Amino acid sequence: MKHVFYTVILLLTVKSVNAQREYSLKEAIDTALANSLQLKADNYDLEKTKAAVKQTRSSLLPSLSLSGSYQYQANVPVQMIPADVFGGTPGTYQASKFSVPQTKSATLQMNQPLFNASLLIALKAAKVAVNLNMLQIQSSKEDLVYNISATYYNIQTIIRQQELLKDNFTNTSSLLEVTTEQLNAGLATQTDVDRLTVSRDNTEADLQNAVTNLEKQYNLLKLLMNVPLDRQLSVVKEDYNQVFVSLDMPAFDPTKKTNYLQIQENKRVADLERRNIRAGYLPTLSQTMSNGYSGYYSNANPFKNLNNKWYYSSSIGLSLSIPIFDGFSKKYQIKQKQIQIKKYDVQAEQTLQQNNKDAANAYADLKSNYITLQTQRRNLVLAQKVLDDVNTQYKSGISKLTDAINSQTELQSAQNNFINALINLRKAELDLKKAQGTLLQ
Repeated sequence: MKHVFYTVILLLTVKSVNAQREYSLKEAIDTALANSLQLKADNYDLEKTKAAVKQTRSSLLPSLSLSGSYQYQANVPVQMIPADVFGGTPGTYQASKFSVPQTKSATLQMNQPLFNASLLIALKAAKVAVNLNMLQIQSSKEDLVYNISATYYNIQTIIRQQELLKDNFTNTSSLLEVTTEQLNAGLATQTDVDRLTVSRDNTEADLQNAVTNLEKQYNLLKLLMNVPLDRQLSVVKEDYNQVFVSLDMPAFDPTKKTNYLQIQENKRVADLERRNIRAGYLPTLSQTMSNGYSGYYSNANPFKNLNNKWYYSSSIGLSLSIPIFDGFSKKYQIKQKQIQIKKYDVQAEQTLQQNNKDAANAYADLKSNYITLQTQRRNLVLAQKVLDDVNTQYKSGISKLTDAINSQTELQSAQNNFINALINLRKAELDLKKAQGTLLQ
C-alpha cells in the first residue's frame, strides 16, 4: 500500500510539473494587476469621471442651436382697431387681419456664458473627482497585492506541511515494518502494530487534507490572478532555512496612506460643493445672438413665399440674472456642508491615529513572530533528532514503542508550531507593509 500511495503521488507530481508554469510572487502580482476585473471596473469609473470633466468644461463654451418652424392658419386671427384710424366713425372698431395664413422661419441662435461662478467651481470639483477615482484604483491595487501575497504564502506553507507529512509517513511506515517483523518473531504485540497502523493512516489522511487545501489555495490564487481554473500553475518554492526579515522600522508618514488621502479629497469635494452653493448668490451673465430668415405666403404652399423672398432678421443681447431671495435655502445648504467638512477633519484625525497604531502593532508583531519562528525552528530540529534517536533505539530493542510514538507526536506538534510560526511571520510582514502603505513599492 505504501508503494502504491507513493507511486500515485509521484505520477501526479510529474504530470503536474510537466504541464504547469511556475510563478514567483512578483510574477503572480504582476499578472493579477494586469488581469484584475476589479481594476478594470475602477478604470472604467475613472474614464467616466474624465468624461464628466470634459462635459463640465463644455458648459463654458458657446452653444449653438438651429430651429425651424412652419405654420399654416386656415383662419387668420383678427385684431380690433379703432375705425377712425381708417376714416370710419369714431368710437367704433373694425376687425382687421395683420398676418398671412402661411409663415415659416429658420433661426440660428448662440448662447455664450460670460460669468457663471457655479460652472467654474463645478469644473474644479470634477477634477477632484478624478483624483478620488485614482485613489480608489490605488486602494484596489493594495488590496489585490495583499490578498495575492497572503494566498501565495499560504501555498508555500502547505507545501512545506506536505513535505513534513511525507517524512512522518515514511518514518511511521518504517516503524510499522520493523514492528511487524518483531510481531512475527514474537517480540511485539498486535496492539503495537495496530497503534502504528492507526498513526500511519492518520498521517496519510492529513496528507490528503493538505493536498485538498493546496488545491483550494491554488484555485483562490487563480481567481485573484483572473486566470482559468483549469490552468496548471505552481509557485517558486521558498527556502525555509533562509527566511530573512528586516527588523528595522522604516520611516513612516501616516499622511501618505491611501485611506488618509481619500478623506482629504472627499473634504475638498465637500468644500467645493459649499463654494458652489455660495456662488448661487452671485449674478450670472450670458450673451445671446440670433440670425434667421422668415417667409410668408397667402395659402398653404411651403415652397413659395410672397414676393419670392425670405426676410432676414438678427439680434444680439445680454442676459443677466440676479438672485434676490430663496427663502434661506442656500444658507442652510451651506451650513450642512460646513458640518460635513468638520466631520471629515475629525475622520482625518482618527485615521492618522489608527494608521500610527496599526504600524506600531504590526512592527511589534513582526519582531515577536520572528523570534517565535527561530525558537520553533530549533524545536523542530531537536524534535527530529529525538525521533531519529528513539527510532534507532527502538529498532535495536533498547527503547519501547511508547517512546517512539510519543516522539512522533512531539515531532508533529513541533512541525505544526513551526508552520504556524511561518504563517504568522509572513502575515506580520504583510500587515506591516499594509499599515505603512508600501504594498505597491
